[in-house]
Amino acid sequence: MIDAHRRNGGAGAPCVQQSVNIYFETLRLKRLFCEPNAFNVAPNRTLQKAGFKYLKTHMTVPGPLNYHQAVTRWVTER
Repeated sequence: MIDAHRRNGGAGAPCVQQSVNIYFETLRLKRLFCEPNAFNVAPNRTLQKAGFKYLKTHMTVPGPLNYHQAVTRWVTER
């Protein structure tokens, strides 16, 4: 969220849930994974509140502009 006064207000999990519904409906997914940085508490907490299940923590390079880092893998299924 851009406005600092609105952070930690509980808007993240509902937004993630609505986005997940769109992904499942539009792309006809059966499973959706998310891998935030393991040490970034906010997205990990948001995924848990949104109904994702924790799978594991592992080291990886998540993309060409990233460095080797610990990430947590979360999944939700339909």
